[in-house]
Amino acid sequence: MNELQALVQGKLSPQAFPIDRLLQIAEQYTDPNSAEYKLIELAANILLAQSLDKALKYV
Repeated sequence: MNELQALVQGKLSPQAFPIDRLLQIAEQYTDPNSAEYKLIELAANILLAQSLDKALKYV
């Protein structure tokens, strides 16, 4: 969870966080009402936004 907090707080670059690791964490926290789940959602949105920015450079 510390990795996700660092990502959301901008202390860890999205490029340095592997999506596979996010998936591993997400498999452990499946309760949509938990704080961990919300943190996973935020991290996923950050990684997706970063990927979309990369893709837009090639369009």
